[in-house]
Amino acid sequence: MGLQRRLLKGVLFVATHPRLTLGLVIVALVAAVSIALLFLTISTDQNQLFSPKVPFFANYLDFIKKFPESEAVYILVEPRAGFGRPTLSRWTGVADAITRQLNHMPDDVRLAECRVPLDQLGRQGILFEDPAKLPDDLQQAQQLVPLAKFWGENPSGAVSFFGESPLSRFLSATDLHRDDPTAGFIDILAQSWIGALRDRSQPLRVGAGVVDLSSLGATDPSQLGYFFVPNEQDRSQWRILVRAYPVEKHDSLTAVTRIVDAIRDAAVQAAKPYDEFKIGVTGRPALEADEMRATDIDCHHAEAAAIVAVFFGMALMLRSFWLALAAEIALGVGIGWSFGWATLAVGQLNLLSLVFLIALIGIGMDYLVQILSRYRLEARRYQRPAAVWVRVFTHVGPPINTACLGAAGAFLVSIFTDFRGAANLGVIAGGGLLLCLVAGYTVLPALLVLFPPKLKPYDTQKRYPQRAPISKKRRLSLPLIWLICIVAGAPFASRTHFDPGLIELQVPHLESVELIRTLQTWSAVVLSRDLSQLRQVRDTVVGLDTVASTESALQAEDNRRWLLAQASELPEVNFVPPEKITADDISKIADKARRLADHFAGSDSQTKHDAAATLRTFADLCTSTPGAAQRLSEWQDVFVGELRDMIGRFHPGPLDMQAVPPEIRGHLLSDDGTYALYIYPKKDLWVRANLIQFMTQVENAVNSMKDAPPVTGIASDIFHTTGSIRLAFFHATAYALALIFILMLLDFRELGPTLSAISVLALGLPMLLAIMGYTNISWNFANFFGLPILIGAGHEYGVFMVHRYQEARKYPRRVWRRWDPSDRALLLCAFITSSSFGFFWLLARHEGIKSLGAVMTIGTLCIYLAALIVLRPLLRWRLDRLGATSNENSEIQIPQKV
Repeated sequence: MGLQRRLLKGVLFVATHPRLTLGLVIVALVAAVSIALLFLTISTDQNQLFSPKVPFFANYLDFIKKFPESEAVYILVEPRAGFGRPTLSRWTGVADAITRQLNHMPDDVRLAECRVPLDQLGRQGILFEDPAKLPDDLQQAQQLVPLAKFWGENPSGAVSFFGESPLSRFLSATDLHRDDPTAGFIDILAQSWIGALRDRSQPLRVGAGVVDLSSLGATDPSQLGYFFVPNEQDRSQWRILVRAYPVEKHDSLTAVTRIVDAIRDAAVQAAKPYDEFKIGVTGRPALEADEMRATDIDCHHAEAAAIVAVFFGMALMLRSFWLALAAEIALGVGIGWSFGWATLAVGQLNLLSLVFLIALIGIGMDYLVQILSRYRLEARRYQRPAAVWVRVFTHVGPPINTACLGAAGAFLVSIFTDFRGAANLGVIAGGGLLLCLVAGYTVLPALLVLFPPKLKPYDTQKRYPQRAPISKKRRLSLPLIWLICIVAGAPFASRTHFDPGLIELQVPHLESVELIRTLQTWSAVVLSRDLSQLRQVRDTVVGLDTVASTESALQAEDNRRWLLAQASELPEVNFVPPEKITADDISKIADKARRLADHFAGSDSQTKHDAAATLRTFADLCTSTPGAAQRLSEWQDVFVGELRDMIGRFHPGPLDMQAVPPEIRGHLLSDDGTYALYIYPKKDLWVRANLIQFMTQVENAVNSMKDAPPVTGIASDIFHTTGSIRLAFFHATAYALALIFILMLLDFRELGPTLSAISVLALGLPMLLAIMGYTNISWNFANFFGLPILIGAGHEYGVFMVHRYQEARKYPRRVWRRWDPSDRALLLCAFITSSSFGFFWLLARHEGIKSLGAVMTIGTLCIYLAALIVLRPLLRWRLDRLGATSNENSEIQIPQKV
């Protein structure tokens, strides 16, 4: 009672000094908005939604810091239907074009890559080959030995008569073997010689001026080092993958979407000359950007529609546009203050806390509506502002205080969970609701004292109407019907389940959403600086029935052992530096090339005709290009070096990860020397049951080891994060219920009224479950968070009903009529909350937001109807039974001093 009297004195001060109050309100509003504009930031980083103090999440953050490829945007290049099978050159051409384009965007892309540069791998390249392909590789090397001996060894007596240099001898020897395969190989080499002579400004290397022998037999892009991967949903379909690492910018809502859009547009533009391909973009940043765009649009549309609907609903129910506008002004002030509160309390908004606005519109407006509804009633009874406002807050003050504290508490209890995104939302929305209540105590009285609406006063005789009697049978029939409906809906309620799927929460038919399921992006990962420990882990998990394969630097070690064991099967080649080509040799080489061309030209084979044309071009360039001898000598050196490396890789030395190109090294070894072991599943882990089975088996197996390293990776993070979030929701719901019960008990000071008020939840929530089961709406990771919010927002209907009952008991002149202004206010509250969240349901494309809107809308209406159909008739029936307990002329006394 002491607090209530202080609040009434505060209201009387506002009513007495409205201009001063509004001045202070405006100053506080300007300060809050200024602080928010200067210091409030927006972060779209999803990694900030969970507490980094939790061990599994700390391990995951450490993993993506050391191995950032999980944060890449994936550009998928696929053949279009009806264009036939693309050639190898078209596959590689489109991938290279996209990669070049992206690497010329330093403001948006840190790095783009589409292949492993095999030439940089050198002799170590074969160590990273698929072990199943090693026998074929060895067989091909055996076939390459004669060519390597011819070019790389000192010529024998007979061979030396063919010429002074390996090139000259090769042309002469080829003239003895002029079959089609030889002609095709000569054509390729001659094109390489031509390229070397024509472009003398660049140093020669394999693949740039010197033919890349490893690519000659390539039939698909993977053999050239490109990221050529199957469609996981149809493994007969293949595509090239381009990885783009975006510049990390999480400081605005549009930063992520703008960068991903720039990457998407650049990829499509670069691929235009290759119209047989279609381009798709996915990956975590793309999913994040598309989700942000969708939720941002959905929230803006829902918020705008809610504000308009709420305004016209209030104007209709309150029968005054000015009262509706006053409520919107007070809400706007509360929202403005809330931005300042968010800046001071949290400092930034995240992907989840951004929805605090709809919570303030849908819930915070309820307290303003209760004030205005009672004001409209009292302003028609009394003329003096002090008389009006003291009676308004005497009757609505206690219930709106309890309701607001309960709703704010339902948000604030989320700070006791590890779900940091929900905790930030709880702090901001909880504080925002309290500030909306403060706006109701200050802005509304000050505005309406200065600018009172024109309301028709009650006749003196009608100021306090008589109670209309209602039969006991009629009053108890509605509660009975509601209980029957709950019992009838029980089978449907039992069908309501929790759907842990994540992909189903996204916008349907979105490109990034549909493509992500076609990639193998899920894996469990074990990190260690000790390869022997990783080997033990691999041996432990490789036999599990949920594990398809593993990937790590151990594969390179295993390949090296196999190659060393097979080394004796490859004949030795004694390489020596090739003889230099002199200026005198050039004319002989040109003559031999023309003679060989003439022999090829006399054949009917198109292959030989092509080789003949290339050889003539080469012969002409030899005699017309200055420095041709030196250039061709350089070509010989690089070519022999290539042959030496191709043979030498089957005699590998110790693995040197620092010499491995970053495209491979960054996947297997971090800069600080940590190795990664990737464990891939057999089944689709987007299906929660598969994820649980996979992670349970892997973690149990790894944890059974002595000094077991932690299991992390995307699969582990999703597995534990979703489980922790679900547990956090349960805890938040339990905390909210306990807090609300305590607040009600402190308010009513008796167990009976407390149980009566909270019964609306016990009567409304089962009906929500029944409707969800009947309409196939399941709980999920988006709408499950609505349960504690629903409890916090819905309990107010019981609070207001019980307070109205107590008011009618204490002040019998204030009759609880058949359709009372308090009932009209509750209806308006239900309309505001359900319509605010209902526009999420109606307008949102994002399935998660849509389901949240559906649960909040249906749940609000169920709780309201439970209060209207069950609690209200029972309270009125009890009121009739108890009769008046106070003097019929009892009325509120206005404090004489402020």
